[in-house]
Amino acid sequence: MKMRPLLSAAALGLGLTVVLLVLLVNHSSVVRADPDTYYVREDAGGDCSEANPCGNIQQAIDLAISPGDEVWVATGTYTENLTINHGLKLRGGWDGSFTAQNPTGTPAVVDGAGAHVVLVDAAGGAVELCGLALINGQDGIHIDGGNVVVEQCTILGVNKQGVEIDAGNVLISATQVLTAKHGIEVDAGVVQAVDVHIAHTSSEGLHLERGGTVTFTGGIIEDCGQEGVHVEDGSLWLFDNYIHDVISDGIRIEFGASASIVSNVISAVLDNPGGDCHGIQISGDQLVQGNLIADVDDRGICARDGSPIIVDNVVYDAGGDGIRTAASSSDVEIRGNIVYGAGNDGIDARGTTLIVAGNTVTGCADNGIKVDLVGAWARIDANQGLNNPVGIAIRGVPVFTLTSNIVGGSIAASVELTGTGTGYVYHNTLVGGGAGLVVLNPLTAHLANNIIVSHAVGITDTPGATLVVSRTLLWGNGSDPIIGTGVITQAPLFVAPALQNYHIRENSPAVDAGIEVGVARDVDGDPRLSPPDVGADEIVEQVYLPLVMRSY
Repeated sequence: MKMRPLLSAAALGLGLTVVLLVLLVNHSSVVRADPDTYYVREDAGGDCSEANPCGNIQQAIDLAISPGDEVWVATGTYTENLTINHGLKLRGGWDGSFTAQNPTGTPAVVDGAGAHVVLVDAAGGAVELCGLALINGQDGIHIDGGNVVVEQCTILGVNKQGVEIDAGNVLISATQVLTAKHGIEVDAGVVQAVDVHIAHTSSEGLHLERGGTVTFTGGIIEDCGQEGVHVEDGSLWLFDNYIHDVISDGIRIEFGASASIVSNVISAVLDNPGGDCHGIQISGDQLVQGNLIADVDDRGICARDGSPIIVDNVVYDAGGDGIRTAASSSDVEIRGNIVYGAGNDGIDARGTTLIVAGNTVTGCADNGIKVDLVGAWARIDANQGLNNPVGIAIRGVPVFTLTSNIVGGSIAASVELTGTGTGYVYHNTLVGGGAGLVVLNPLTAHLANNIIVSHAVGITDTPGATLVVSRTLLWGNGSDPIIGTGVITQAPLFVAPALQNYHIRENSPAVDAGIEVGVARDVDGDPRLSPPDVGADEIVEQVYLPLVMRSY
């Protein structure tokens, strides 16, 4: 009878042992306490609790080892070199009682005393830095790994990089990097920078040296001793930034890197002694779109090698060419740009194949548009060149089409053709200048449906050239030595020639006077009708459908 209680106790002991073993093996089922916060205040010396803060930031970092732990740092100056190798939130700018935080107004100052200020190597951990002023270091922040967020921080007075990133996924926002050698240098990792201000660097502002994928948006880069942005390797998306007062290129992308440069403002790019500096200089297959570039000592946009796409940019007051591509480029596309006040050519386009379309070039010191050293063919379409010495110059192009362009106010010539190739000159409007169209070498040119008015000489050529001219409106020229077939000798009736509006009126003799030559669109992108109008403009009748109101 006494055996049963003894057996029950033994069974109970065995059961408890099994339960304990299960708990030890399945430790993840144990619920941990809430994340902790550790407190740091200048000149304190406690255990980093709220009631008894410590005076050393690294001491608190070493305690905050559990996921979600935070370190709060009160306003003050801390001479330390911080190392973070696990996830945590480091938040500065608190008042002495830790009841209010002002990250940008009263940040916690960390003085690196010549060594790195913050080293992050969190190996996948989540690290957040906020409300810190990092000063007097070798690097401001050096990131070797982790998922790192840097926001509302200031970095200044460092000897090398404000932020150096060698690995990790990094977000930098609302942060200033001031007085460093490089503002941000990226060698690897995925980086997003939003609303970042980089200034007063002795070298590059943003530098992708060995690789990485970087998105940089809404920032300011200024007062740099070398390039504002320099990409030697890696991938960059640069959007909606202001880059100014740099001594070298505003943006420079090397061959082999990848970049999309969109909607930036670039100005005051100053030349180093003996340098060759530009607003944007690219090599390779890059996109340059929607940028405003002004006050550049040399070229506004310069492209070498690869297949550049240069669209919808505004370039003015460049010391050299407004836009230039090199003969080493392959497939070049230059569309929809506005260039004025260039110290040399407005657009100097070179490469294997070229499309130069929909650009407006005004008041440049040499050619408005020059197409030169082309390997295969060029298409020059629907551009407007006003008040340049030569409106459009085509040199050494094997095959070219010049269609639907408006050129006015040229000093020497509206269109100048040089070389031994074959050209098709259709539906252009050329107004004013020394010569309307001049052929300087023995090339072959087919001319049809052009308007050439108010020049000293309408069309002229050199001995040996072959010109086939038809359906040309010639009027008001000092002489017309070449007229061709189907010539029209009446005033073109432009809409507002005094304002350089060379669209034609509905009663112009150019209306329906052309022949079909395969040009589908006019200078404004309107469709060509049949029969087409002569000149760059096509009168398109607007059809308005009645508005029918229905009541219920």
